[in-house]
Amino acid sequence: MTSQPSPPAHVLKKEQDNQLLLSPTGVRPKLAASLVLLRGKPGRLQVLMGQRARQHDFMPSIFVYPGGRVDRADHYAPSLGALPIRTQTLLMHKFSARRARALALASIRETFEETGLIIGQKGTSRRNLTHKGWQSFFDKGYMPDLDGIELFGRAITPPRRNKRFDTWFFFKHLSEDQIAPVSDSAELLGVDWFDLDQVKTLKTHGITLLMLDALKDHLEHKTAPSDIFFMHMVRGQFHQERFPQRT
Repeated sequence: MTSQPSPPAHVLKKEQDNQLLLSPTGVRPKLAASLVLLRGKPGRLQVLMGQRARQHDFMPSIFVYPGGRVDRADHYAPSLGALPIRTQTLLMHKFSARRARALALASIRETFEETGLIIGQKGTSRRNLTHKGWQSFFDKGYMPDLDGIELFGRAITPPRRNKRFDTWFFFKHLSEDQIAPVSDSAELLGVDWFDLDQVKTLKTHGITLLMLDALKDHLEHKTAPSDIFFMHMVRGQFHQERFPQRT
């Protein structure tokens, strides 16, 4: 296990600039998932992002990747395809197969709800999940597709924040035929594709840039690593580790 006493300077500055509210008591992190979508060729990659609405009480006006909390319905939503073996294996170091699948499906659902982009294939579901987001997805005539959803990072919101999340970061590189128009939503504004270098000029949180660096590192491997980047805080110090821990 490796650790650092503090994150890079640009991360600390982002943390200070965002002025996250402190909570006097501990808040247990809620499980969440984020999907970083890429398009284009190596050296000319773009990433899909949007700006959180100003009225949000968690990271308002900050550019983020689509994502959010895992809902109960994510455990039961029907889907096509299967998670890559590597991603499935990594997630099952901590979760059951159902929970692992729910994480990936949550990232697909949140992407649809926040950007209008469907990660799926034509199909029909007769299952009524009584969930507005999933029902809207199915009403489009699609089923979520788990193929190619790869895990590359994890981050836990530091203690003493009003809201905390244990977020698992996935990515998918879209082919030309998978790229469709995107749109703003009640959650994200200014949804668009941004060059990777352009992301650094946006108003972002430090972990967003760290995860972008982690993804770049992941993509440089000829063979995907058997662990992922993991950022969290231990005894007041930021730790950058690998999950699962190397022995």
